[in-house]
Amino acid sequence: MIKVKQLKIVINLNLDSMKKINFLFTAILFALFMTGCKKDNGPTAYDLADPSKGGIMYDKFWSSEAAYDQNSVNLTKFNTYPDFFKCKQCHAWDGLGTAGSYINRAAKTTRPNISALNLYQFAKTKTDQEIFDGLKKTAGRRNITTDLSTYNPATPSTQVEGDKMPNYNELLTDAQIWDIVKFLKAGMFDVSQLYDGTYTGTYPTGTAAYTNVGKDGNAANGNTFYTANCALCHGANGKSITLETMSLGKFVRSKPNEVQHKVKYGQLGSAMAGKFDMTISQMKDLYKAFSNTTTFPD
Repeated sequence: MIKVKQLKIVINLNLDSMKKINFLFTAILFALFMTGCKKDNGPTAYDLADPSKGGIMYDKFWSSEAAYDQNSVNLTKFNTYPDFFKCKQCHAWDGLGTAGSYINRAAKTTRPNISALNLYQFAKTKTDQEIFDGLKKTAGRRNITTDLSTYNPATPSTQVEGDKMPNYNELLTDAQIWDIVKFLKAGMFDVSQLYDGTYTGTYPTGTAAYTNVGKDGNAANGNTFYTANCALCHGANGKSITLETMSLGKFVRSKPNEVQHKVKYGQLGSAMAGKFDMTISQMKDLYKAFSNTTTFPD
């Protein structure tokens, strides 16, 4: 009788164990099912943003290429005082502000001072939401109604409002702001990979010099790219179109900070569209090709 009782106890223990295992298994299946059925919120505003359009807007947000409303009542003011509204004016083509290529771009009555913020590094260290929130700020921003005709760098009191960032909250939609955010996060080139920039002195009387254009790029690949995409308009040696009295080769070697943006995002107001899918490696190759003064003479 003792053995029978012991057998019953063992059987009961086994049944209890099986029940526990079955319960655990059921709980796991339920958890997996609920995870699979978790609501998908879809892509975020950042995911949907277009860095190519953001790059165009960084140059001139109210351009037709940026799909800005060409019937906006603000266009007259934008076109009268363009440098007070362009991102690139205060932050430079390279995003380095006063510490980069615009170290000697002093303010005039027609343009404000350059920002001391290294925008490229700032964008890399902030989340997309933080950058968006910064662009959406209204406190400390310049409203569209501000009279810019009185701006004069020789009179510091007139600079306060003019040097402020525009109140983009009243000028751009959220979607347009997200486009700029995505450009800053994912579309702006690290120019230190394209050339060596030497910046001497302090803003606004410093100097900028550029060497090693193209760095470790492949000139042969760059020439191939140029022939396929640029030679038709600029000519085989880059001298068919004069750019600020310079050949294309000399312009690139003199202003590599600017060319990299315009190649990728286009020369606004012209037939030169941007090569939006261009990689940093391809830009290096193109710059390396331009570093050859025989192929692309002054």
